[in-house]
Order: sequence, then structure tokens, then C-alpha cells
Amino acid sequence: MALLSFTDVSLAYGLNPLLDKVSFQLDRGERVCLIGRNGAGKSSLFRLVTGEQPADEGELGFAPGLKIGQLPQELPE
Repeated sequence: MALLSFTDVSLAYGLNPLLDKVSFQLDRGERVCLIGRNGAGKSSLFRLVTGEQPADEGELGFAPGLKIGQLPQELPE
């Protein structure tokens, strides 16, 4: 079973689509590196995964008991 799966997920801000019917899955033991230019949708993808942002379309699936952590981008003062 996949730890995380996207099925036909779409997300756009205005007329700018960031994700257009994206489907993928991450299985136990896999590692992923996400790179891209500013404004390409990296942070938006993470907001979808953490539940901070709903997808416009499609389904996100999570393995039962999956814990998702995140480190803030800004350093504490």
C-alpha cells in the first residue's frame, strides 16, 4: 500500500495551473527530492500534503497512521 498517493489532483491560483491532473504515489522506503523555480508550486504541493490547502480536483490518499512532519522555512528569531 502507498504511504501517500495523488490521483488526478489539480490545483490552480487564478488562471495559473500548478498541478493539472497529477497522479503519483510514494511507497515505504522511497525518497523524493523536489526542486523547481520560485512560483513553480513546491510549497503549494506541501500544503496539499499537510492538509493546509485543499485540492481543486482529485483525491489524496494517506496510509492509516501516517505522520507528516514539516520544518519551517524561517529561522526563529
